Parts: sequence; structure tokens; C-alpha cells
Amino acid sequence: MNQISPDFGSRPAAPIHTPNFSARSAPMGIDPHRIRDAILAKRAQIAALELEWSSPSERAAARAAGGAARLGERETWDRATWDRYLSAARDCQDAFMPRLRRLYGEVTRLELLADPLPTNSRRVA
Repeated sequence: MNQISPDFGSRPAAPIHTPNFSARSAPMGIDPHRIRDAILAKRAQIAALELEWSSPSERAAARAAGGAARLGERETWDRATWDRYLSAARDCQDAFMPRLRRLYGEVTRLELLADPLPTNSRRVA
């Protein structure tokens, strides 16, 4: 492409500056590594809460089973043990679910910041 100069001569057009953004570039200077670190920290909190929730439920199920079911080996549990476990988990869900829902939502929002374009909606040029 040529541009016309004031003296009506032609010269090559100046290259158009386009920023070199990758598909993974974060908007507004947000550091993607800090976002990933925050996601990992939130997931660690979720895992800790889930463990905190399941431990008393497992103990209640094993205690009621009278030793027939080993605490750490869920594959040895019968249907009655599973029912006791789920009942104990349900009894204390109000202590855990609000925090878990909040953390799940925070992870979702952080993941959107880390990767604003879902893989299936990216256009191939």
C-alpha cells in the first residue's frame, strides 16, 4: 500500500502498529501468574474445607458401623455405612456449604480473568 505525500509523490505506507497480544494475555495489566496463584490458593482452601467436612462424617459412619468398616477405606463400607455418612454430612452442611459456594464462585471468576475467551469460542484465523 502506498500513501500520497503532500508533494503528490508516493511512498510506502507506514506499518500499522498492532500490539502483540496473545490469546492468553490478561486485560488491564493483570499478571496471569498471580491469578493462577490465587486460583491454586482457593482450590487448596476448598480441599481443606471438604476434608474438614468429610472427617467428622466418616468418623460418625465408622463409629456407628461398630468397627466393621475401616475409616479410610470407603470401598469396605456397606449401604448402611454410606447412609450414616451422608446423614452426618447433611447434618453439618450449613457450616460448610456457604463457604464452599463462595470459594467455587471466586475460582470461576478468577478463571475467567485468567482465560477470558473460552476454548470453544476462539476463532481460528
